[in-house]
Amino acid sequence: MVSNPQEAHLAPSDSSHSVPQVNAETPVNAPGPIAIDSFTDDTNSEFDDEASDLTSLSSSVLEYEYENGRRYCSTRSGVAMMPNDEEEQDRMDITHHIWLMLLGGELYNAPIGSNPQNILDLGTGTGIWAMDMAEKFPNAHVIGNDVSPIQPNWVAPNIEFIVDDFELEWPFEPNHFDFIHARCLAGCVASWPGFISRIFDHVKPGGYFESHESAVWAWSDDGSLKEDSALMEWQQAINYAGEKIGRDLNIYYKLKDWMIAAGFVDVQVSVYVLPFSPWPRDPHLKALGRYQAVQLQQAIDSYALRLFTQVLGWSSEVAQIHNAKVKHELRDKRLHAYVQTVAVHGRKPFYAC
Repeated sequence: MVSNPQEAHLAPSDSSHSVPQVNAETPVNAPGPIAIDSFTDDTNSEFDDEASDLTSLSSSVLEYEYENGRRYCSTRSGVAMMPNDEEEQDRMDITHHIWLMLLGGELYNAPIGSNPQNILDLGTGTGIWAMDMAEKFPNAHVIGNDVSPIQPNWVAPNIEFIVDDFELEWPFEPNHFDFIHARCLAGCVASWPGFISRIFDHVKPGGYFESHESAVWAWSDDGSLKEDSALMEWQQAINYAGEKIGRDLNIYYKLKDWMIAAGFVDVQVSVYVLPFSPWPRDPHLKALGRYQAVQLQQAIDSYALRLFTQVLGWSSEVAQIHNAKVKHELRDKRLHAYVQTVAVHGRKPFYAC
């Protein structure tokens, strides 16, 4: 298993600058070595990269900023690091499918029962999770919240999308929601303890909160992920940039403690392994790897471009060239990298008010 590098460069191949070591702990012991497919039917050393071409142009120019060839939400300029263009929306929907696969086809793990009345999805993105929940629970009122107005206009009558910043004051009554869900918000929250405390206040006594997050860090069991690789340099750099602006990316292993500190009980953590490509022999892991390989080709730019250019001071050209090297490494079948993801849920005590 690859350990965290002792130092990483502020800019590619610039050894005159270094950043502190990033703490990327895992919440449980790492899994045993994953069996690697021999790929005897395919001698090509790289994966096909057609999936990385999922790009398109948006017709809307309202409330957006453009840089590095991507579109961003202007209402959180300097804070929102992720784009909101159609390429990013494609990636969000692929991520939704990956989480369905990880959770065995389910949308959540919490035992919320068969009749929740009020459901809130924080950082809803394209709204796909919220829409699936509205279909699953037609008698529930489902709210999807996001700072970007990228959700569809025509939706089921029991779903509502609100464009609002969840780091500001909430427009909801306390003790209102049976279930609050948040997914892939690492880097979007300045104070996680405060954020989870606010969620606790707005969940009904007996209601649940569930968070789905991933490590922003890769491992390999066989040493195929090299300490001096572009991927290792990339992940060290974005984690340093996140810390520099006060928005840590590797928060997944802290969620349980934060939820307990906020007052949630019966907090449960489910840990999943997500391969970076279809290199495992196991059919389920191989299938996960196929989707993750597509998602990563887009995520490399989505996560890094603004952090590299605005925070670390790289030029757009340097950032894009370095990201291209990372994406090239990720298409190599000899790289047996994976990431850990977690689904953490907890219940608000019935006596809480």
